[in-house]
Amino acid sequence: MDLNGDGRPDILSGSWPGEIYAFYRKPNGTYAAPEKLSHAKGRAIKVGSASAVAAVDWSGNGRIDLIIGNIDGAVFLIPNEGTAQKPAFGPATRLNAAGNPIVAEGGDAGPCVADWDGDGKLDLILGSGSGKVTWHRNVGTGAEPKLDAGGVLVDQAGGQFDSAETFNNPNRCGMRTKPRVADWNGDGKPDLLVGDFSYYSGGSAGNSQHGWVWVYLRQ
Repeated sequence: MDLNGDGRPDILSGSWPGEIYAFYRKPNGTYAAPEKLSHAKGRAIKVGSASAVAAVDWSGNGRIDLIIGNIDGAVFLIPNEGTAQKPAFGPATRLNAAGNPIVAEGGDAGPCVADWDGDGKLDLILGSGSGKVTWHRNVGTGAEPKLDAGGVLVDQAGGQFDSAETFNNPNRCGMRTKPRVADWNGDGKPDLLVGDFSYYSGGSAGNSQHGWVWVYLRQ
């Protein structure tokens, strides 16, 4: 996304300590050294460790806001109280669903924001430590989103395998899922791309771990 309104796509990244970093794209197509994002008063943005960030115009006012998940499974909104060209991020507030604070199953919340049902409003698609991916539909408006309790898009899977064969040739995603939405096969419908983490303890090689990216095509 274009975080500073210069017409060039930038990159955002969370981190294990929790800070959020921006890599601004330069005119020559390369990216500048990472800059730590801060609140308007200078304090680094940090809502907990293992931060996962999505950047989106959450309130429909033309400014990029931040949606951040943490290791505890909580999801926060960091509103942009500045402008599209000069973001000034306000205080963090918890996102709720059906009136209750959102908590990703198994912690490790991985938020993605997209219009999943094609109604013109942004929804929350949430990965989790358990592997489950849920869809929280926006039942409010584009300017004032309100999320429902959520439905399951990808069921809980877990990330520990009981044999080297299934570990190396899995037929399901693992844990710590991080979803993204894109029309992967060009059929005009949103699909899910889901990154994960899995591990296997045992065998002559000892402990092993890997991450896969899974594609779930919308039917």
